Amino acid sequence: MEIGKNLRRLRSRAGLTQQEIADKLDVSRVAIGQWESEKSMPRKANLEQLADLFGTTVADLMGEDAAEAAISGTSRMVPLLGFAHMGEPCDEGNLADEVEVPASIADAHPRGFMVHAQGGCMDNRFPHDALLLVDPDMEPVNGQPVLAETSDYGAVVRNYTRGRSTVMLTADSHSGEYDDILAGPGDEPVVCKGRVVWYMGERDER
Repeated sequence: MEIGKNLRRLRSRAGLTQQEIADKLDVSRVAIGQWESEKSMPRKANLEQLADLFGTTVADLMGEDAAEAAISGTSRMVPLLGFAHMGEPCDEGNLADEVEVPASIADAHPRGFMVHAQGGCMDNRFPHDALLLVDPDMEPVNGQPVLAETSDYGAVVRNYTRGRSTVMLTADSHSGEYDDILAGPGDEPVVCKGRVVWYMGERDER
């Protein structure tokens, strides 16, 4: 897909700023920037709005020809398994739902699942209210976000760091007010459920 490049080209041709596009779609300017840099993907409804705005098709906007789009489709449904928090401990709850994500993302993570994460401790990376795609088959990497379970905090999203004998889950927030979660010898283990590989804002406030 070439949606970022195509969106920049179409916006430039129309003489519109990112803010003007954001106002027309009722999303944030940051969201438009994320789409153009392909750090996140527009939802299906936003893709359709963009296609209408620029007088093109969703397939052309995404850089797919009509035959390819018809065969492969542009999206897949991924299970939404529950809540996680990016702040203070909370009740994770349970959900029985599915979330529509770009087909290329879903196909790259065939056993991936979504969690609804809320809170501010990762707001340098994710919105306060976000849907995160977690790949349980990808090993955690130091400095990258994971979904983890701890005895004290439940399901959390934090940056992962493993030392020789410890695992540390660190926040990545503007405020810097959140404590690290540290598990060493003799502590209850931190269970990594998978690496966070993609996200979208629940309210398109990326």
